[in-house]
Amino acid sequence: MIRVGLALLLWLPGLALALEVGLVTGLSGAVTVQGQAVQAFAKLHEGERLSLGDKARVQLVLFASGAEQIWQGPGELQVAADDVLALSQGLSPQVRQLPRVLVRQLAKTPAPDGQIKAGMVRLRSMPSGGTLESVENRYSQLRREAAREDRNPELYLLASYFELQEYAKLQGLLQKMAKAEPEDAQVKLLQSLYARAISNARNAAAP
Repeated sequence: MIRVGLALLLWLPGLALALEVGLVTGLSGAVTVQGQAVQAFAKLHEGERLSLGDKARVQLVLFASGAEQIWQGPGELQVAADDVLALSQGLSPQVRQLPRVLVRQLAKTPAPDGQIKAGMVRLRSMPSGGTLESVENRYSQLRREAAREDRNPELYLLASYFELQEYAKLQGLLQKMAKAEPEDAQVKLLQSLYARAISNARNAAAP
């Protein structure tokens, strides 16, 4: 009955919610969706069209399949429920499979302002990432297995710290990332996104 009600809600004019099916985890060059510039860490919604300019690069993670895809422009892409489809001839992604525990936490990354209104995340369940000890042990494993330039392990740890309300550890990690890459715009964006998320969480918890 709940599923039927939800399905009806999704089809009501003016109330349709686009499913969140992925996350942009890396970006360079000109990438737009529905004519608006895409930001790093924006959520992707089913039905959206991405336009990649010449030499543009977008790295994304799909929640349902756990696939990470890297696309190089120029060209057009269509976001589907569990995949991204090339609309331009000659476009094909680099693809690798990510651990489900990593994908689950990446999906919890705070989204930037100014994007299309958030819909529902396309995951059956998004349980807690674990205890502080298990999270940090998992991060160490992910970092050992990842390439040096791969930021996914840090995104995993940031989302997990936030979920566990370990705000001091979260801010410490962001400071460490900023010190290592002081000019990186995406690190600065992460600092802004999490500062807002922490503020909102504390305000919501205040009596």
